[in-house]
Amino acid sequence: MTPDLDKIVYTTLGNNVKAKREAKGLNLRELAAICDVDHSKIGAIELGKLNCKINTILKIAKGLETPLNELFKPY
Repeated sequence: MTPDLDKIVYTTLGNNVKAKREAKGLNLRELAAICDVDHSKIGAIELGKLNCKINTILKIAKGLETPLNELFKPY
């Protein structure tokens, strides 16, 4: 991917994770405990600053009880 496209994907993912987390009334630490992912990593994902492994994204999707593709909309 190009750097600009990377930024769009990371930002979209981050915004969607944050919106879904907040809609469930969870803070970063609560989601981190549910997903078994460090809260600082989730925070970095939400800020669009982290290129993470798909396994991490799958854990977050499962923890949020949302399909994986929902985390990448509207992309």
